[in-house]
Amino acid sequence: MDKSVNIWRLENGCGGHDSRQRGGKSLPEENTQIHDGRASAGRSKLLVADWSEEDVSEWLVEEGLQGLVDKFRTNNIDGTELLSLTKETLASELHIESVGLRSKLLRKVEELKADSVCSGIPDEFTCPITRELMREPVIAADGYSYEREAIESWINTKNRTSPMTNLPLLTTLLTPNHTLKMAIGRWRTSH
Repeated sequence: MDKSVNIWRLENGCGGHDSRQRGGKSLPEENTQIHDGRASAGRSKLLVADWSEEDVSEWLVEEGLQGLVDKFRTNNIDGTELLSLTKETLASELHIESVGLRSKLLRKVEELKADSVCSGIPDEFTCPITRELMREPVIAADGYSYEREAIESWINTKNRTSPMTNLPLLTTLLTPNHTLKMAIGRWRTSH
């Protein structure tokens, strides 16, 4: 039995031993470059899902993955597409042969997802399954709100239990959460 304990210091709402470090690497806040009046892609106030193809290209260069820029531009990979990349997509559709390069890219995308959770997005606006900002929130039978695609996928994989409570879901009916969607919209326009 594992009896280890992880202790986290929560200063800015993000876990980590030092709020400026993640995985032993400092987050370079001071070295932000400004292009066209806004921070470069990696430090932009935009949500990753709202990045343009150019933002994604800049991020690839910043992360030392400039060799992928042409493939990403050719395939019109924007922020939304970047967040949905899988190992299979990288290999079969983008033809990235190197296992190491695919793994490195996926790790960096996961870091982006983790950073976006820590970027000040109110927790009630993030899906409990994906930990990403909800675009189409729905209420499940357990009373919790989820991103429609995430909870449908959860239910379709024969998980008839609540992701939050582990209790059986009495119905798989999903109700759109218009109030939450409007609140997220107001929050997005103000940030």
